[in-house]
Amino acid sequence: MNVNRRKFLVLAAGVPLAVAGTYAFFRDPARAGSRDFGVPLFIPGGGGPFGVLEPKDALKFTAELGAFPLAGGKTTPFMWYRTSHRGTDYLNPILKVKTGQRLRITLANALDEGTIIHWHGLHLPGKMDGHPRDTIGPGKEYRYDFTVGNRGGTYWYHTHAHHLTASQAYSGLASFFLVEDDDEAALSKALDLQLGVTDLPLVIQDKRLNAAGEFVYVPNPMESMMGYLGDTILANLTPTPFAEIGTRLYRFRLLNGSNARIYKLAFVKGGRPLPYHVIGTDGGLLDKPYQVTEAFLAPGERLDVLLDAGSLAVGDEVFLRSLAFDPLEGGSMMGGMMGRMSNARLPSGAIFDVMKLKVTQRAGAARPLPARLSRIVPIDTKNAAVRKVDIEMARMRWLINGETYREDAYPIEVRRNTVEVWEIRNADHSMAHPMHMHGFQFQVLSRHNSPAQVRSLGVHGNGRAASDLGWKDTVLVWPGETVRLAVDFTHDFDGDQVYVFHCHNLEHEDSDMMVNMRVRA
Repeated sequence: MNVNRRKFLVLAAGVPLAVAGTYAFFRDPARAGSRDFGVPLFIPGGGGPFGVLEPKDALKFTAELGAFPLAGGKTTPFMWYRTSHRGTDYLNPILKVKTGQRLRITLANALDEGTIIHWHGLHLPGKMDGHPRDTIGPGKEYRYDFTVGNRGGTYWYHTHAHHLTASQAYSGLASFFLVEDDDEAALSKALDLQLGVTDLPLVIQDKRLNAAGEFVYVPNPMESMMGYLGDTILANLTPTPFAEIGTRLYRFRLLNGSNARIYKLAFVKGGRPLPYHVIGTDGGLLDKPYQVTEAFLAPGERLDVLLDAGSLAVGDEVFLRSLAFDPLEGGSMMGGMMGRMSNARLPSGAIFDVMKLKVTQRAGAARPLPARLSRIVPIDTKNAAVRKVDIEMARMRWLINGETYREDAYPIEVRRNTVEVWEIRNADHSMAHPMHMHGFQFQVLSRHNSPAQVRSLGVHGNGRAASDLGWKDTVLVWPGETVRLAVDFTHDFDGDQVYVFHCHNLEHEDSDMMVNMRVRA
């Protein structure tokens, strides 16, 4: 990361004292796997860091390097988007908008390296999407002006700076983008959900911290090839956090904001997984709730879930846990060797707790889950062209159909207002890749030749798990597996539109496991 550390913007006067307390954990970073979950979970609220912002006016986002003030006079370097709206200051605001709302946001780059914002999951013209070739240099500005056409759901925004995405996202340049429509409003009313109280955005990340409590991002060559893993697990930037809950229903908007780590998430009480319901994936609410006890969540993916604590008693404790799984890195030939060459103390696929929920009060009468959440219309693939997409490695580089990223090349070209079926095949001797498409959502049609740990969850037809249902923009493809997607390239934007298709393991993305996708008018 080419950042001038003399230019730290220390907000000792500008950040509320509560923030210093919230981030004081960096003095003595807790080791992953600790059972001492005694740090209050940071829950987004009003202004300040990750405050909920409902835009009424045009905004200016300044990307800059700052430092949170810590107890004992220490500071933690952190990249953020700073903005102000109607007299309130925000850092990395959680944007909350309505379907059909127009947004005007100017990005000002106060870093001493390039940057750009990608609106992850949104259906936008190519010039509004945050393509890496639109990266702006220090002192430059980029103007976004678009209408949110997506259905309600949990989206996010983050840096997509060319060759700098991994380091900048790791350092903080990301936040939630929540869209509300009639279905979302109806769900909140039916279940008496309140954002920040019983409806909790929760970003899960893994970091490495030094003795001073600073994020450490120094991947070695193997980590650049396989992905950078941390050994301290954070939920909303809190290690070993706890949250107090009542005996009622809670919504968790789960976002995997890690660079490379995959999670297998379960709610566990006394060693026993509790049932919970998946109600939404990347592109918003599903047609109905689907009961599960575990689900994979890959980098870039979102999972909206409901946990019913109504049957619990005051004093009970529930852990959000990532269960053990086989990461299948390198297939049978190289599996294990790659993990041993990482400097992370917490290997991929290890079991650990993310956070603790403490039941501290009785709540009101239970509310039944709605039988219907939204309407999902299947994409009509009757006359769809089939596109084969192969993922493999050659000469120590990850490739998509034999290609790596070139700004002036368009390996994928499609026609506007057409439907395609993509067959994404991952090589046997590979690793799991979370493949992300810009500009368009898709539907997962099927999984074939999946590993046993994936097949056991694929009970919703054609090998699909609950996390594959509805609308998606990121899909995890395991070694040896073929995943079929339906993509509708209908849009009403003027002219050709250029996006990218890439792996959302951010070290892979920065190593050019990415190709241009041009949608011809």
